[in-house]
Amino acid sequence: MKVKKISLVLVLILASFITNDVVVHADDHEHEDKKHEKYKEYKDYKDDDDDDEKYDDDEEGDTYYFQDAVSEKGTWNIWTRTVAADKEVLPFTSSQKVTLKVEGTNKELSFFVIPKDGEFLVPGKAVAQVLGAKATFYKESKILAIQDQTNELIYRAGTNVVYDNNVKTPTPAQAFYVNEELYVPISTITNGLGYIAEWQENYQTFVCQPITN
Repeated sequence: MKVKKISLVLVLILASFITNDVVVHADDHEHEDKKHEKYKEYKDYKDDDDDDEKYDDDEEGDTYYFQDAVSEKGTWNIWTRTVAADKEVLPFTSSQKVTLKVEGTNKELSFFVIPKDGEFLVPGKAVAQVLGAKATFYKESKILAIQDQTNELIYRAGTNVVYDNNVKTPTPAQAFYVNEELYVPISTITNGLGYIAEWQENYQTFVCQPITN
């Protein structure tokens, strides 16, 4: 009888440890779900900036198609937040090194700009930072999250979609990953953070000035 009682006590103690362990893990998962809720559309998002796993090109991404395009002409420095089938001619059409300056400050950045699909593609993280925003790039899922005091932009490689303050919005060209940078259309990142970029041919410089209402 004593042996049975001891065995029963051991079983109850063991069960309590297992139950507690399950509860702890459940709480952890709930916390992680809340932490990553804004990225739920990106099913392979992982909070790991050091993960070198390559983006799976076969995985379907978010895309807006030209059958949804509007008739107005697209402009390289204005983000209409629609898909434009017709675009104006770019000031230049070959990749080259340029400078980006923020008007009224001493902030500037030099980088290679890539003209593509009638748009200027620029390194998103670097440009966001020179415009005063916080930018985090997640290598495994190729997601770039940008945030300043009033705006948030979330891009992913291989899509022409950005989450603009949590609203799924079309961009004029697909973001793409090259040289460990996510390149995005200049209009989306400058306009999205409250600026507009103007091209100064004589200085080979994009000058960003605040958008005034």
